[in-house]
Amino acid sequence: MDCVSAVITTKNEEKNIERVLTSLKNQTYPDIEIIVVDNYSSDKTTEIAKKFTRKVYQKGPERSVQRNFGVAKAKGKYVLIIDADMELTPKVVASCVENIKDHKALIIPEKTVGEGFMAQVRKFEREMYMGDVTIEVARFFEKRVFEEMGGYDPSLTGTEDYDLPKRIMDKYGAASIGWAKGWILHHETNLTL
Repeated sequence: MDCVSAVITTKNEEKNIERVLTSLKNQTYPDIEIIVVDNYSSDKTTEIAKKFTRKVYQKGPERSVQRNFGVAKAKGKYVLIIDADMELTPKVVASCVENIKDHKALIIPEKTVGEGFMAQVRKFEREMYMGDVTIEVARFFEKRVFEEMGGYDPSLTGTEDYDLPKRIMDKYGAASIGWAKGWILHHETNLTL
């Protein structure tokens, strides 16, 4: 069985980190390495993370650097890149391992969950582009492809999620990005105008 390395980036995520880590522990796929790369949180994020994994590192300044650092530490054949405010449905990782065989990277569909006006706006926005491979974000990669492409561009913040899959499609074609079954529940409760 091939190991999947899940890389979670954090910065003051004590309210969210336990939920994402619990969702990883509750996956039906048994061989998951959990790596948390924290951007020097001032809350209890790392303390909580250490209850789930010994692989908790400090790195900054932004997500691209953190993600690349986490993948460099990863032992798995595959890497899953997720944020601390996300939660995975129980069979997502198993679906990714099954479906990656014909692709270089996979999109895991996201649903926004949360209260408040902006969370509802974000939910509506996601529904508008659901299923569009050029807009949705690939989060599951063969590690060798991730490394071959140079990982996330550290000069980008905010658009790095779209840049890496685009570079993969540019090199291998649109069919190189596939879809996993299941969902990422994105708890976007801190959205404001």
